[in-house]
Amino acid sequence: MLRGLIVVTSLLIASDALAQSKRYPPEPVDEDEEEAKKSNLWDKASNPQRKPYDDLLAEAQTALDERGADSAKEAADKLTEAIQLLPDESRAYRLRGDAHTAMREWMKCAADYTDALLRIKRNEIEPKAVGDMRRKLGLCQARAGRLADAEKTLADAAASGVVSGEVWVRLGEVRIAMGKLDEAISALETAAEQTDVPLPLARWLLMGAYDRARKPALAAEAGRFAIEGRTEDGPRKQMDREMGLLKNPQLPLLGQGESEYLQALAGAYFDPPRPEQALVYFRKFLQLAPDSLWRKRAEEHLRDLKTADLPEYVDKRGGNAVLDVAAARLAVKKVMPQLRACLAKRPGLILEVTITKGGPRTPGNTAVPVRRGMPPDGTTTILRENLDAIGSVERDDAIRCTELVTDRLRPSLPSIKEKDTWYRAAFLIVGP
Repeated sequence: MLRGLIVVTSLLIASDALAQSKRYPPEPVDEDEEEAKKSNLWDKASNPQRKPYDDLLAEAQTALDERGADSAKEAADKLTEAIQLLPDESRAYRLRGDAHTAMREWMKCAADYTDALLRIKRNEIEPKAVGDMRRKLGLCQARAGRLADAEKTLADAAASGVVSGEVWVRLGEVRIAMGKLDEAISALETAAEQTDVPLPLARWLLMGAYDRARKPALAAEAGRFAIEGRTEDGPRKQMDREMGLLKNPQLPLLGQGESEYLQALAGAYFDPPRPEQALVYFRKFLQLAPDSLWRKRAEEHLRDLKTADLPEYVDKRGGNAVLDVAAARLAVKKVMPQLRACLAKRPGLILEVTITKGGPRTPGNTAVPVRRGMPPDGTTTILRENLDAIGSVERDDAIRCTELVTDRLRPSLPSIKEKDTWYRAAFLIVGP
């Protein structure tokens, strides 16, 4: 009787399980994925080169993670060994492309990424990773001077829809270098709408494209957005007020002198503007890129800047006294020819002068100025830019020359009537 009960119970359990399996069918098996797994397992078991290959890739990845020039070279050497072991595998080519990119060997990294893409097997990596490799290939092709190849690679990657928004930034950059301004603007405007792009870089490049397309209002809007991280009434986003993405880009910008051109242009869009910056950087651009597509446009800017009435501004940098900026600018303007003469043979220098001036102090109460943080009167000259990398002797001579003039300038700056108050005024000097 007990035995019969057990049998019946087992049948009921089996029946219930069968009903549940029909109600919740098993997940479908991806036959291609299963086949790939079996193939990998078989390859590891049957191919004696597999383990040393994998070991070399692991060692190369460790070296790459150290992010140094020597470690990148070490990684590339190990990956060359790995490729000799299994020349039909894609992974070593991919990693060696990363190593050559780190060493800025553009022809080599372009060749490696091309070889990797040719060897990728079905279902080996996700489509997004393939798209990212195409992005890297386009970056290397562009910097190797193969602009048409780079444009096609990046355009195909962008069309796939599985890549980061940076592809649109780099596609726009390539098209600027090719002189295709309308297409460049279209790509960069698309990039600016993405959420995963280095937004200030997209705006800097848009600024340059609009300027060369002779759309100054749009160039100004893009430049101010890059500097301030917002439009006049918009929320603040990413900003690059120090122009770090132009001065020290992660990858060199395309086109000889492109960084200098964009920094020159940006000078007009700061508040207050910096025509001195623009003047020096456009000069440098013309020196670096005499055959550039954009030489004529730079010369136009330079002609306008040469008529600028310097100093364009005198900036208040601190203090609790009111600074009459118009009067201060007039005082500096009177001695500006002498100051610029100090830099006549040093066209790549920009000096910044700050002058501290205080009002009358409360007699017999030395604690008041200290308590209010009132500094002593004085003049300081610092080096802002040295585009020609002149030596310390010439640089110090230029600074001494300007200080002889600025020491005489301080008394002619607007006077202060309120006791225990002061201001600090600043302006820039460049050569004629």
